[in-house]
Amino acid sequence: MLGCAAALMLVAGCATPVNSEFKSGTRFGDYKTFALMPLPDKSPADDPGMMMRLAQPARETVVGEFAAKGLKQAPPEVADLAVNLKGRSLPQIEVRNYGYTYPVMTRYGTYTVVQNPYTEISTYTERTLIIEIMDNRSKEVVWIGWMKKDTSGKVTADMLQDAIRKILAKYPPTPSQ
Repeated sequence: MLGCAAALMLVAGCATPVNSEFKSGTRFGDYKTFALMPLPDKSPADDPGMMMRLAQPARETVVGEFAAKGLKQAPPEVADLAVNLKGRSLPQIEVRNYGYTYPVMTRYGTYTVVQNPYTEISTYTERTLIIEIMDNRSKEVVWIGWMKKDTSGKVTADMLQDAIRKILAKYPPTPSQ
């Protein structure tokens, strides 16, 4: 599950590319059904309504993406695949010190060093969304996709749905992957 429900947050910001890995030798074409594992019901303190606002759109997007790939939703006890959404949200502080020194000649011909103490401090949240796909019989992860964004602000359903679609676009892996 999510260590922090806020990890489902992916909003506007600088995105790293979507990454994915898979277990070699897996025959993805053999999978016909999937079950979405329960989503967390807790929201972070800074956005108490987040899960109420995002759980259903996230669920609908995952189901829609798998249906478009020809898989059918099934009860967890009989599904071929178990799909787990998880992630994390980590506050970050970045300090940039633009301080530099340079010599200045005085009227007496000696040099003194002048320092520019300009420092910039910014804060953002590093948000990671991870989608794990497990073989429900062996209980092994057969595929994982993830995406990171450095952001600030509230998460919207559209932004989360877009991130889910981008990650699941890499499933199933192609032979070149």
